[in-house]
Amino acid sequence: MAGNYVFSTVAGHIVGRRRAIGFLQDEKDPSAFDAKVKFDSLSPKKDRELRSRFDYWLSGAGPNDKWFHSWPNDHVVKECFCFRWDENKQHNRLYGFLYHPQPRTNARFELCVLIYHEAKNDESTDRNLLVNCMRLRADPLIRAAIGLRFPDEIAKGDKK
Repeated sequence: MAGNYVFSTVAGHIVGRRRAIGFLQDEKDPSAFDAKVKFDSLSPKKDRELRSRFDYWLSGAGPNDKWFHSWPNDHVVKECFCFRWDENKQHNRLYGFLYHPQPRTNARFELCVLIYHEAKNDESTDRNLLVNCMRLRADPLIRAAIGLRFPDEIAKGDKK
């Protein structure tokens, strides 16, 4: 744990050489970040559906805007990311950010850090969620929490 923050990968998914997915939690205020809470409460059918979308993204397969997307043309929130699914006549989203936690030892490795859940009736996105994701992405304590799981240390004697 770094500060109040804990990062954990999604159970049941292999951390690959290129990508991983996980959840950020605030131990001091568990209600602050609700993505993991929502994920853990999914029905078995929806759990399988979302996990298949995780697997597709983890595989490095091409884009699939119906299952997940980012905002690459918006320079303020271009590192934000979201996984999508519909449930109970609502559009559900898990929002977070993309991050390269090992720039020295594995610069290509990309991590999707999921933070917030939103259920909505239209396709609009609450921009405040995206801006908050970007603020959290830059937070040194959050980067430290991620670094506990994905250290960027070069072993003594290695040359990189």
